[in-house]
Amino acid sequence: MTRHLTIGSACLAAALSGTAPVEAACVPVSGKFTEHILPAGSAPNDPAGRVIGNVDGTLKGATTAFITSIAPELNGNLRVTTNNVFVTDEGNQLFTRGDAHWEFIANGFYQVELTLQIVGGAGKYAGASGTIKTLGVGDKVKPGSGMFIQEYRGRLCTP
Repeated sequence: MTRHLTIGSACLAAALSGTAPVEAACVPVSGKFTEHILPAGSAPNDPAGRVIGNVDGTLKGATTAFITSIAPELNGNLRVTTNNVFVTDEGNQLFTRGDAHWEFIANGFYQVELTLQIVGGAGKYAGASGTIKTLGVGDKVKPGSGMFIQEYRGRLCTP
């Protein structure tokens, strides 16, 4: 009888461990990035525009993003959504969806607040989740030119 209980307990433990949720490991991320707007026509599959840039800090490497929507507001501000990719120097990739508020300062200049929802990745960021918030400025921004300088802070979770 003891032998049957031991085998039954081992089978039950194995079955339960297979259904237990895997806890994500979360780490803080922070740093700065600079993005440059590509000239008009250089990204024909991204009609609303594309940026490329350098990233320092936790996600050190490169970034690219394209605008998925722009909604002008009456006061000159803009609501902008984006798809972003960060590629670290080690070759890991982080995929995000952005929701930004660009506050009009003067012609071509904006204060930018961006929330990036992490939606996955590749390499050590496969299955990643979390949120990154940025604060920065858009300098001489217009279609096909200008740049953004932003600081980022957030939480990156991997399974």
